[in-house]
Amino acid sequence: MELNDALRIPLALSDVWDALQDLAILRASLDNCESFTRLAHGEYALTMTVPLGPLRARYEARAHVAGQDSGPADAQRRTINFKARAEGVGALRGQIEVRLRADEGVYGSGKERGTRIDYTIWATSSGPLAELPTRQLENALCQLADDFFTEFDAVVRAKHGQGPNRARGSAARRQHVFLRPISLGGIARRTRMDHGNVLTRRTASASHGASQGFSHGVSHQQPNPHVVPNWAWAGMIFLVALLLYLARWLSEH
Repeated sequence: MELNDALRIPLALSDVWDALQDLAILRASLDNCESFTRLAHGEYALTMTVPLGPLRARYEARAHVAGQDSGPADAQRRTINFKARAEGVGALRGQIEVRLRADEGVYGSGKERGTRIDYTIWATSSGPLAELPTRQLENALCQLADDFFTEFDAVVRAKHGQGPNRARGSAARRQHVFLRPISLGGIARRTRMDHGNVLTRRTASASHGASQGFSHGVSHQQPNPHVVPNWAWAGMIFLVALLLYLARWLSEH
């Protein structure tokens, strides 16, 4: 399958290109990412949970920078090979090509310099994923790519003072990870309002039929050890009534 899309960031090409080399910024742009490590020879290892449709699972992935073309002063290109595998779900492997070029034009009240990012994703699936309709996988991959680049846009703008240092959305979320040491990245995960549901789904999403298992799992409620039993409430009410009666009797005598 092949996916194509583009976006524009209102920053100089050099700023956007540097951000694509910054491990902390990339880490901040990946939702539900548990770890992101730079290895030797242009290779990266990451662990992340994907909560989207047929891709829903916890993946161990490897990415390798296969090519980098500086090109002219107003253009850059990077090619990345990747392979992601989830137990019981299957694997995805393929290539991502990211192309940057300077994009200056009149926006809003005046001339504004910016950077256009075009990206293409080629991917093939194996295991249970390969048995699913191609359209389902394409839609899930499109959503995953859109989420990454939308967040990347917000993170880079925030770093350069062109946006708030909070990710967009109504839900309360942590500050962008580039403002804290990368070693703490695994501890300070995003806290979306629905983040707890994502983590709960991990154990139920190891196979294609995981969504049904999850729906049965959430219907079973565990007892809350902190709930006060009814007899305790009755005892406390009786004690308060007794104290009030004694206080009234003493005041009258």
